[in-house]
Amino acid sequence: MINKKKICLQWFKDLQNLICNTVIDLEKEYDSRAKFKSNKWEKGEFRIIKGSVIEKGGVAFSNVTGTFPKGFANQIPGTEKKRSFWSSGVSVVLHPVNPHVPALHFNTRHIITGKNWFGGGVDATPCIQDTKLKKYFHSKLEKMCNCLLYTSPSPRDQRGSRMPSCG
Repeated sequence: MINKKKICLQWFKDLQNLICNTVIDLEKEYDSRAKFKSNKWEKGEFRIIKGSVIEKGGVAFSNVTGTFPKGFANQIPGTEKKRSFWSSGVSVVLHPVNPHVPALHFNTRHIITGKNWFGGGVDATPCIQDTKLKKYFHSKLEKMCNCLLYTSPSPRDQRGSRMPSCG
């Protein structure tokens, strides 16, 4: 299990780098020199940017271990014998300057108890209500989620993990 944790932890660190580099590239497209400022703490690293495209944004990586409280543990899969957990993930919050572009918050996490699984979510919060844009966003998100959830069989990456096979 330790090897899976190492692979997962590195994957989330790489994801944080990919997201930050993509935001910096977007800023560069609009002649901004904005960069992320890194803040490390005992459970990971969070990075903050203030730019011309993203008014304020944050990309956080964390790796957390602990024990679920008794009353809560019985709601979590894999805690029948032990209440301990291991979790790693990335959380992102982006607030664009343009009020026509919704603020985004999304995260993904891998949790290991006696079982292990990935979880996450995404929220888009518009400043200006736009029904057409809302339908467009939801249709793209639904297509992406369905691709990830319902594609089988799918190819495997270099570590043997399943990868989505749709575009």
